[in-house]
Amino acid sequence: MLRVVVIKRRHLYIALITLIVIIIGIMLLVFMPKSDETFSETLKYAYRKITPQQAKVLISNNDDLTVLDVRDERDFLDGHMPNAVLMPYKLARKNYESLLDKKKKYLVYCYNGKKSEKLAKTLGGKGFSRVYVLAGGMEKWGYELER
Repeated sequence: MLRVVVIKRRHLYIALITLIVIIIGIMLLVFMPKSDETFSETLKYAYRKITPQQAKVLISNNDDLTVLDVRDERDFLDGHMPNAVLMPYKLARKNYESLLDKKKKYLVYCYNGKKSEKLAKTLGGKGFSRVYVLAGGMEKWGYELER
């Protein structure tokens, strides 16, 4: 016995619309840009990690940006990012409240990105909302240096 299944048009349209909604949802999840912002579990710290290319654009397009080099003085004198200010990590960690302004924008970097990220967490936790960290630090910076 051969049974012919008859599907009503209304059911076909409902199935088709459901399938389209599922496909659009999957595409949004897959292709939505991922945020570079890093947050702790409690959302206490907020800062943004950026690539050397993004840092170069940030430096050239923002006159109000302060670039903080948290390496030691010897490394700073060997070469640093354009317009960078030397603020060794230990000094910055202890005295950031008296040395930095919460309303300003900062790009922080070190040799490999670890100390600058620690400082960014501290600053973010204390209300500094415009802090950027050079991902990979000077190891990844492939552009010109000032001496």
